Amino acid sequence: MAIYTRTGDAGTTALFSGQRVSKTHPRVETYGTLDELNSALSLCACASRSTESRTLLEAIELQIFWFSAELASESETPSPKQRYISTEEIEALELAIDQAMSRVDSVHSFILPGRCEAAARLHFARTLARRAERRLVELNEQMNVRQVLMRYINRLSDCLFALARLEDHLAHQEKVIHEVAVRYRAATQSPHINNAPQGLSFHELHQLAKAALTRASEIGVPVVVSVVDAQGIVMLTWRMPDALLVSSDLAPKKAWTAVAMKSATHELSDAVQPGSALYGLEAHMEGKVVTFGGGFPLWRDGNIIGGLGISGGSVEQDMDIAQTALAAINMGKKQ
Repeated sequence: MAIYTRTGDAGTTALFSGQRVSKTHPRVETYGTLDELNSALSLCACASRSTESRTLLEAIELQIFWFSAELASESETPSPKQRYISTEEIEALELAIDQAMSRVDSVHSFILPGRCEAAARLHFARTLARRAERRLVELNEQMNVRQVLMRYINRLSDCLFALARLEDHLAHQEKVIHEVAVRYRAATQSPHINNAPQGLSFHELHQLAKAALTRASEIGVPVVVSVVDAQGIVMLTWRMPDALLVSSDLAPKKAWTAVAMKSATHELSDAVQPGSALYGLEAHMEGKVVTFGGGFPLWRDGNIIGGLGISGGSVEQDMDIAQTALAAINMGKKQ
């Protein structure tokens, strides 16, 4: 069966009623724009990283069919047998918007449309939804369009914006995880890994803590000293009298971060700024990672054997105490 009918060769098309109108008729222009939008939504669903977003987008594609069918009908009221957009679909869009926006950082300015393919496609679909809305407003000036349709198309563009933000967030999260994994593999595939030295001896651990506590006393800063092994497991935590309570939480995190990231915590500060490779690391690690000074890795023969974390004073004071302790056992730098 041929798909061409030749009936549109003169620039007209038929509505559901059989009436022929110009292909530039506001009805045709509006549901034609919705057809463009639906094609774009299909590309969005294929590119999305989120199972929930794909399911939602597929449901929206079906709703756009209902929408178009209603516009292609001469009747201003859907028939009882016809599927149509209702407040239920609008509520579902609003729920999806709230859920997506709760997972991303707030923005207070215009943003570039997408840092990953899925987000870029969703932003493109959003602009088509806006154009469809403008066409619908034009059509409403000539005939009565159900206000539910006006609300739905307006909310849809907001929803596509929220989903685009979420896709950017998920893409960045994957990038951060990949970066951390690359660093971890690079460390564990070191040529020295099979001849990894022993960890801190009891004497070294004692000397490290003693030097840190002595320096803290000299400058009058009560601190918490924490040392972890190469797997990030706490070996020692000592709280000086009057040290801040929060330091009991921060010191072990600094030591763990130094081991997990194979670098001093103050060296991570630039890497977690917006636009940098590890932006969002702290949020993705749910506060387990600390990116301000006071945490240092412990190296021996090119291998990491533990981490030291100091917390209680200013960043500069914590770093000074930690570096003094490292110098006491000659573990200040990777060898």
